[in-house]
Amino acid sequence: MLSRARQSGQPAASGLAIDALHGDPWKILWLYSIYRLALAGVLIFVGFSNYSPLDIDFLDEHLFILAIGLYLFFAITGSITTYIQWPDHLTQISFNTIADTVVMLKLIYSTGGMISELGLLMTIPLFTLNIIRPGQISLFITATSIVALLGLEVYLQKYHQSQARDLLQTGLLSLFILTGSWLGGKWAIKTSSTAALAKRRGLDIANLSQLNQTILDELQSGILVVESSGAIRHINSTAWEFLGKPSSWRSRPLRQFAPELDKHLQVWLDNICPKIITCDIKHQGTMELRTRFTQLGTQTKGTTLINLEDTSEQRERVQEVKLASLGQLTANIAHEIRNPLGAISHSAQLLSESPNLDKVDSRMVQIIQSNSKRMNLTIESVLNLSRKKNPNRETIRLKAWLREFLDDFISQSALNQDQIKVFVSPADCTVTFDPAHLHQIMWNLCRNAIKHATDDPATLQLEIQGGIPNHSRDIMLNIADNGKGVSKEDRLRLFEPFYTTSESGTGLGLFMSRELAMSNGGNLEYVESAQNGSCFRLTFSKGRNH
Repeated sequence: MLSRARQSGQPAASGLAIDALHGDPWKILWLYSIYRLALAGVLIFVGFSNYSPLDIDFLDEHLFILAIGLYLFFAITGSITTYIQWPDHLTQISFNTIADTVVMLKLIYSTGGMISELGLLMTIPLFTLNIIRPGQISLFITATSIVALLGLEVYLQKYHQSQARDLLQTGLLSLFILTGSWLGGKWAIKTSSTAALAKRRGLDIANLSQLNQTILDELQSGILVVESSGAIRHINSTAWEFLGKPSSWRSRPLRQFAPELDKHLQVWLDNICPKIITCDIKHQGTMELRTRFTQLGTQTKGTTLINLEDTSEQRERVQEVKLASLGQLTANIAHEIRNPLGAISHSAQLLSESPNLDKVDSRMVQIIQSNSKRMNLTIESVLNLSRKKNPNRETIRLKAWLREFLDDFISQSALNQDQIKVFVSPADCTVTFDPAHLHQIMWNLCRNAIKHATDDPATLQLEIQGGIPNHSRDIMLNIADNGKGVSKEDRLRLFEPFYTTSESGTGLGLFMSRELAMSNGGNLEYVESAQNGSCFRLTFSKGRNH
């Protein structure tokens, strides 16, 4: 609008006024065209109908008919030019006002002056001009029209003996038109300025909102905005991935996508709000998230900002430091212990070959050899763990890999195919993991099930279930058996190094399995099963691209 106004050489305020009042300048032209056509119809009815409510004493009836015809022509022509939108709207508004004013002056003269009260019809085009196109040009056209109206009335007073009160009425009407046009133009300019300021502020707010949205989407942490009713108002792309990329989340309750998070939110709202707190949750039983609740605004229990941070990356960094420290420790162990241990084992071997040993001495030698082998196995296990600090991750089709692994495991164990069931959904889901590490983890878990789940391996039933929980990002794999389970006391120390309930074990199997899982960005934990037996859950994190 502004560029078009400048091209026509008119003040920018006129275009702004049209924008402020009507948005599209051609709409007001259409309304004005409809008014002109309707007025032309009324004038024809008044001039030619025997049922006209007005009793007009014509001064020049032929001029009245000519003026009506001319006005009808201008109304039809104006409608056509408005339809084709040529020339520009500012030119059309000015021309239509001048044409209407000329026609109205002719009508006033032909009907004997202000006695016909047709002079009131001049107010509409002049007011419209000053409101739509405020400025000096419009005021000049208005002033010229008023001078013409006063001059016409003076002429009628002098040559046609018009009444004196008509001149007074004309003066009051002229004052009303001039004052109304001036105030209307001032109001239009002020409205235009206010509308322009509001438009700029609206654009600033829209740009700021878009900037905020871009910043929120680029954050590595998830952002959720939850209303007091529990409905989700906003979610950035990271949090959207955490919740499993739901297709429809806006204004939906948070508990539908993250029940654990919603439970913590309600506790915070009821007991802690507005104090900011941070807590750790396990989303859908797989993903570990660190959450922070912050109240937005001053209203208690109002809108809440929730920050979500995936702790898998932090856990990996801690794991790398831990394995590096473990590597240094095992190097010292290998240097300080293995050489004396080798000497002890070799001496025991030579001693066992002596023919002078009695049964008690032979038993003592066997104990020395057995414990030397066990200590050497422990050292080897720790060394192997420290060497796995740089996993070679690959994309693995989980279901196909499990089938191949179980074929290999069954061939080397006392189990048969009927004792192991595998279910993976979706069937084509893939994980990013080191195949050798995954093989070692699964081998340890399945071997532990054979050793500890039941007294008779022939009665063992293993169920391996994998998939993606609803509204979650990570993939989980449950390895469950029908054995006697793990006691509550043992669960607390299940993944501690060197803790074992078996006399022949090193206590490093589950510890190593968890460390290997964490080094690949996942996790291994024991979960309580609804039925009897044990259930270990291996979680594959998809939070990072490796």
